[in-house]
Amino acid sequence: MLDVHTLTKKIHGLKDFLLHIFTITVGLLIALSLENLVETRHHRELVHQADAALHTEIESNAKTVTIIRQQIKDTTEKLDADLAALALLRKEPDKKHESMKFEFNIRSFDDAAWKTTQTAGTFVYMPYEDTSEFSSIYSYQEDVYKVQQQAVNDIINAASVVITKTEGENPTSAEIDTMVDRIGVAKMRLIFLGSLVDGLDKTYKQYQARHT
Repeated sequence: MLDVHTLTKKIHGLKDFLLHIFTITVGLLIALSLENLVETRHHRELVHQADAALHTEIESNAKTVTIIRQQIKDTTEKLDADLAALALLRKEPDKKHESMKFEFNIRSFDDAAWKTTQTAGTFVYMPYEDTSEFSSIYSYQEDVYKVQQQAVNDIINAASVVITKTEGENPTSAEIDTMVDRIGVAKMRLIFLGSLVDGLDKTYKQYQARHT
């Protein structure tokens, strides 16, 4: 905040008046320059802190890709086993068969640094290229998370066909058809999720290559 003080002595003539105006002008310019310098340094510090926090968060999230890939692989194998069990059940409807497994665990991504940077308005002081890069990464993460949720819904829909069956009671032929169809949808969702995960992993590696 700048303070402009009133005159403490009389002005004698035009020369004194112009000198006083000049002095005030120079003083204001110096004060404004110093204030801008302080604000610029503050903004740079905010950007530096945000950049460091986002970098750490992204490095941590990049490790989640491996976990999701393994979950996709494990779940796909379980669904394949369920399809094999249903095929056998169709051939031998009166026999007792092994129980089927329907499960998929959602892995979330950390976004505390991202939300904090948005709330603080730090992106205003970042280069556009950096802002665009961060936005792309976190948007990609959100897409992967949403498809994981959809995969869980698909698996729940497949399992819901037999959830009301009593122990030892086998599904009917029509129920088997429904389960096979729904498992097929779940498998396609996992394939799509796998492609998204591959894309996210590529995005992470591009970021890491530019910010080693």
